[in-house]
Amino acid sequence: MSLANWMRTTNRSRRRFLVDGAALSGSALVLAACGGGNEVVVTQIVTPGQPTDGATSSSAVTTSAPAAPGSTTSAGPQVRIIAEPKFGSTDVGPLTPMTITSFNAKISDLTMTSADGTQIAGTLDASGAAWTLTDRLEYGQTYTFAGTATDTAGTATPITGTIATVNPLATVPVTFVQDEGGTFGVGQPAVIVFDGQVTNKGQAEKQLMLTTDKGAIEGSWGWLQDEDIQGDGILRSQVHWRPKDYWPANTAVSIAANMYGVDYGNGNWGRADVTVNFKIGRKIVTIADVNSFRLRVLDESGNELKNYPVSYGKADNGRETKSGTHIVQGKYPKYSMCNAAFNYCGVEVTWAVRINNNGEFIHENDSTIPYQGKANVSHGCVNMSTANAKDYYDLVVLGDPVEVSGTNSPLTAADYVYDWSYSYDTWKSFSAL
Repeated sequence: MSLANWMRTTNRSRRRFLVDGAALSGSALVLAACGGGNEVVVTQIVTPGQPTDGATSSSAVTTSAPAAPGSTTSAGPQVRIIAEPKFGSTDVGPLTPMTITSFNAKISDLTMTSADGTQIAGTLDASGAAWTLTDRLEYGQTYTFAGTATDTAGTATPITGTIATVNPLATVPVTFVQDEGGTFGVGQPAVIVFDGQVTNKGQAEKQLMLTTDKGAIEGSWGWLQDEDIQGDGILRSQVHWRPKDYWPANTAVSIAANMYGVDYGNGNWGRADVTVNFKIGRKIVTIADVNSFRLRVLDESGNELKNYPVSYGKADNGRETKSGTHIVQGKYPKYSMCNAAFNYCGVEVTWAVRINNNGEFIHENDSTIPYQGKANVSHGCVNMSTANAKDYYDLVVLGDPVEVSGTNSPLTAADYVYDWSYSYDTWKSFSAL
C-alpha cells in the first residue's frame, strides 16, 4: 500500500468543558494551617467509597474569618476553591478538562501560566464561580495558577497551585492514504494509518471527525488488524471509515484527525493534528461475473457503459479470481508480473489496474485473446486485449468498485482492501465506540 506523503498540521479546535459543582460532594479531611489573619483550612474532597490517601481528583482551599474578640456574630459560610484535576497532579494529559470552582466567593482574577511565562487561556462563567481552561496544554510542562476569590464580605482567598503534563515515551504520527485534493471512486474507504500500535482505540476514534458537503452520511469507523504495512517490522494500527453503501457521487469529504494529546496507551501519545480534504467523483461500478467471460462497467443509473470480453483465473490449483467487492488500488502503464508458485517472473504487461494487494490485476495479455470472452485461463488476473485494457485503464480511478462473483474463493483479511466484504452491521462492530 502506498501511503500519501502529504500531511499538514492544524491548530486544535479549542474545547470548553463545564463543571458541575454539585457533583463534587462527599466527606472531607480537614487540616488546620497556621498563619496570620484569616484561618485557612485545607480541605481534601473525597469521593464516597474511595480511600483518603491523597489519590483524589480534586483539591480545595477553605477559608473563614475568625470572630472579633467579644463578638457574638456567627461566622459566615466557608469559601472553598476546588481544582479539577487537583493541584499537584502530574502526568496530566494535554486534553484533560481543567476547571477551578469557587464556592461562597467569586473568582476576581485567575491566571494560568507555563514555565516560560506564557499565559494559558481560560474563561470565567457569568456567575464568577467557575474558571474553565479553553486552551490546549503541551506535553512535559508545569503550569502555575495564581488568583483570588473574594466573598461578599470582601475577604480575599488566594488561589495557588500547579499541575504538570505527561512527558510521553513516544509520540506517534498518523498518515492518510487519500492524497490532499484527490478524487476517488465511490468504493474508496477513508484510511488512516498510525505509525505504531494504538491500544486505546476508543480514545483515538473520539478525535476523528468526518464531514461532507452533503451533510451526514451513514457510515462507521472500523479498526482492522494491526499490520506491518511498510514491511519494516513495525506493526501499525489502521482505522477505516466506509459508508453503509457506496459514497454518493460527487461528494466533498473533509477529515480531521485531532490526535495531539491523545493517549494511545503503553506510553505512546498522539503527535499532531492532521487534516485531509478529497472528493468522491462520478459513480461507476465494474461487474465481473467470471462465468460470463465478460467485464461490464455500469454508471450511476445502472446503464452499461462498457462490455469487454475477458479471461478470468482458471478454476484449479488456487488460480481462481477471488469473489467479493474489490476496489481499484493502483494503476500502472507497465508492470512486471511475478508468481513463483506458478514458475513465472519478470513478465511485462501494460495498462495494469490493481484490484487486490495479493496480486490480482485487470491488465493487457494479448496471448490470451483467443480465450477472451470464451474461457478462463489466467492465473487469477483479468486478461484483456491491449486496446480494451488501455480503454479500461483510462476510464477508472482509485476507489472504483469491482464486484467479482462466480467463484468459491472469497476475499479475506489477507486481501487489502476488503472492507466491503462485511455486512454493514458487522462493519459497525469494528468501531471502538
